[in-house]
Amino acid sequence: MKKKWLMLGGVLGISSVMMITTGVNAFASTNGYDAYKSALKNTRTIQNVAVQASASLQDNGTALASAAGNIKISLNTQTASGSADVKVNGATQSVNFYKLKDQTVLKSSSNDTYYVKQQHGKEKNKDNEKETLDPQIPQQVETVIDALVGNLKDYVAVDSKTDGSKEITAELDNSQIPTVVNAIAPLVIKHASNQKHDGEKKDDTSKELPFNRDVLQASSLQLTQDIKIENISFKADINNANYIEHQEADITISGKDASGTAHQVNVHLQANLSGYNTTIPDTIDLSGKQVQQMDNHQHGKFHGDNE
Repeated sequence: MKKKWLMLGGVLGISSVMMITTGVNAFASTNGYDAYKSALKNTRTIQNVAVQASASLQDNGTALASAAGNIKISLNTQTASGSADVKVNGATQSVNFYKLKDQTVLKSSSNDTYYVKQQHGKEKNKDNEKETLDPQIPQQVETVIDALVGNLKDYVAVDSKTDGSKEITAELDNSQIPTVVNAIAPLVIKHASNQKHDGEKKDDTSKELPFNRDVLQASSLQLTQDIKIENISFKADINNANYIEHQEADITISGKDASGTAHQVNVHLQANLSGYNTTIPDTIDLSGKQVQQMDNHQHGKFHGDNE
């Protein structure tokens, strides 16, 4: 399992990863920025937590896809469980998962097979090695992010409640978004689109996955030109124990596809956290169930009748 701060960081990725890549993490007055950073650090010390997360994608006002998931994570026992529903063009795919100490189990609602990936010794050793990474690295990353704050501190609103909780909000339009962010964004979006396209040509494993990958591919939108971020907004609710309870972000991106058709894409992300240090992930008993082993060396391919 990944080292602790990375595991919880994955759960909080709806905020932290997205913020780093889009510049949202730079939204800050001194008080607001420090308050959010303090809450994020404090939240990452939690040993177990429950997360409800959702995301949606719209193109020119039409819903392309949505996803929602419930996750229970325990860092001290190195386990997790949850479920996710993905809806594209009216079709829904659901997957349950269980992360145990030595294996990961996936179960799709579309069949009765439980897909199991064993964690072998080399993988465990790699995780242990990651625990020994230079502790200065997170501090160096924080320093870089702090340096990006600049005059964006003027665009934040911080509302301190009488009970000690806080609401932090920020919004930037295209003219306020840093030039470097809008310069990098098209490269990232084009690269992501090209990888999806190349992956479909090189490795068609949709029938070998515990879910229908075509459902996910149907929601992909390939912008190729005039790509820019039009608006970014962010909100975080921090409770009086200095834990993040809720956070959400909206991003609007404009651009054209290969045919020259204009698109305005809206992405909404949000997460709610609860059960701090009282959450216990669910377990799974595979006795008597139809099990198919996942191949650890082929990135998503499986042993079994599908091959």
